[in-house]
Amino acid sequence: MMRRSLLVAILSNLVLMGCRNADKQDTSEALTQEKASVPVVYVSNYPLYYFASRIGGENIDLHFPSAGLADPSGWNPPADSVAAMQQADLILLNGATYEGWLMNVSLPDSLLVDTSLAYALQLLPSGEVFTHSHGEEGEHSHEGVASHTWMDLSLAAAQVRAIRGALIRIQPAMTDTFEVNYQELAAELQELHNAFKTTASSGTSNHLAFSHPVYQYFQQAYGLKGSSLHWEPDTPLDHDMLHEIGHLKNDHDIQFMVWEGAPLPESVQQLKDQGIKSIVVSPMGGMPESGDFLEGMQWNLEALRQAVGVQP
Repeated sequence: MMRRSLLVAILSNLVLMGCRNADKQDTSEALTQEKASVPVVYVSNYPLYYFASRIGGENIDLHFPSAGLADPSGWNPPADSVAAMQQADLILLNGATYEGWLMNVSLPDSLLVDTSLAYALQLLPSGEVFTHSHGEEGEHSHEGVASHTWMDLSLAAAQVRAIRGALIRIQPAMTDTFEVNYQELAAELQELHNAFKTTASSGTSNHLAFSHPVYQYFQQAYGLKGSSLHWEPDTPLDHDMLHEIGHLKNDHDIQFMVWEGAPLPESVQQLKDQGIKSIVVSPMGGMPESGDFLEGMQWNLEALRQAVGVQP
């Protein structure tokens, strides 16, 4: 009798263990299926990452493989990143020649979305001239295209519309959610765009010096006059650079130098000695150390107010 009771107990435990294992397997499979149902989306710069995250939220599996770079425009994807992108559901590109690496990798055209296509006729020259040859056609030159399109927030809004459409295409069941998120983001971009325009139009029309030629769309959108240099914030100013800014000061009465990032303190002082103040207007191409895209552009607005003499 005792042996029979023991056997029953053992069998009961085995049945319970089997049920628990089955429950765990069912739960694991459900989580795997849920994860698999979320589309995988890759982006090439921080503005696209921010826009896609605002619209898609938890409904997309978002990847920004060059997030560790201050300027992702110079990124060259390693083999594992290319392999991962080939398996994605969507790859969001800035366009306007921003992704120089694209010509060196093989990615399905069906996955690629160029978010700048809607304003292709509004693209601006970069100011750089490239020379190359095509076989018997011989050598010829052409001017490059400026790529930091999102610095004109009206163009950023067009990129946001393209992202909304692309996400709806790959996940139509979430159309209403994507639409609501899009409308909210679009309204915020429009409000900030208007603030930039109002600030620039109501302030003094100073000729600015820009440390790098990445502000073409920013200048055109907000009517800013200026000259571009090729200076890096972390590079000390040498004799030639001081001579260069001295000429701009004499020719255009330069009062402000616009930097991409925080310049060296000694550079700030050297410019101050020439009567030139330093401000930072971040191009926002890379992941910011703090805040997000809209906060970064708000800080840029405050810098612009200082440059044109407008009180907040």
